Amino acid sequence: MHTPTPDPPTRAERQILFALAHRGELGWGALLDAQDASIPEFIAALQALARRGRVAVSRGHVRLAAPIPAPPPLACVCAACDGRGYLAASNLPALAELHAALAGRPDPDFAFDQGAIPPDESLLRAASMQDRGDLWGQHILFVGDFDLTSVALALTRQPARVVVLDIDPRVVAFVDAAGERLGLPLSGRRFDVRDPLPDDLRRRFDAFVCDPVETLPGIRLYLARGAAALRGEGSAAWIGLTTIEASRRKWFEIQQLLARAGLVVTDIRRRFSGYPDHDDALALPGLEWPILRELGPEGGRHRWYTSAWLRAEAVRTPEPEVDGRVELGPELYVDDEAWATPRPQEAAR
Repeated sequence: MHTPTPDPPTRAERQILFALAHRGELGWGALLDAQDASIPEFIAALQALARRGRVAVSRGHVRLAAPIPAPPPLACVCAACDGRGYLAASNLPALAELHAALAGRPDPDFAFDQGAIPPDESLLRAASMQDRGDLWGQHILFVGDFDLTSVALALTRQPARVVVLDIDPRVVAFVDAAGERLGLPLSGRRFDVRDPLPDDLRRRFDAFVCDPVETLPGIRLYLARGAAALRGEGSAAWIGLTTIEASRRKWFEIQQLLARAGLVVTDIRRRFSGYPDHDDALALPGLEWPILRELGPEGGRHRWYTSAWLRAEAVRTPEPEVDGRVELGPELYVDDEAWATPRPQEAAR
């Protein structure tokens, strides 16, 4: 009698098994960071492995149900920079200056899906932009900037102008105050991404930067507002984008958005930025995370929310996908893949 051959493990399942074979039992946060599927795909892979008796999941931790043979890993990732290719040493004067400039920064408001990368990682972003010719003498627009990477860029004294658009008045006030206090070409303006880009900002910038919400309607708006601001061929977009809340299919759609706008991807650095606000943001009154409903808070205390740093360059004058006002409600922030985005408890149930 013919015995059916079991389906081979998916790539996410292979990554999970490989990590557990070499690192032993892991909390879900560390294991999520060891693979690159989106959260729903990661959970589906865990459930499939558990059904087949390959792994055991208990109190937010995962272990192999039985040892498996696995070849030794290639230890080639730079331990100093954690594979980023850039390192901001703790005694770097620019880092001390940035820490001082960011004193008193606003706390995250999860109603706006806010989180901030650490100051040293903002410097790494500035260094990468410098290396690609997108910093010195450039006019740079931020479409949202709770990270306050704009301050890091301006403190290099390289950009000719840095403008921050943000819906949060606290961010705008902080940016304006920092620019005035430090004598930097840095200013902020309150802006709702659902509104059209103001006329005085159109075609005035050499680069735009954004860490967009990761719903397709939201990303479409962020990229459209940025594209409308770019001068033309050779201008650049720098985008923070995760695989945590953006599947391959969503990345494919984003590629199409960029291509239709006239932008070609030139660089992607995976896990370039991490968001410590998510490490322990596990029990805020009135808010709920889908990933915690599924896996619980235990095992999540790890820098699991990371994003790639992506650069795209205009090969012609960029054409925004949308130009006028767009009416969007909760779907701006939340979709079926937004398992790490908090939402009101009543709406989450």
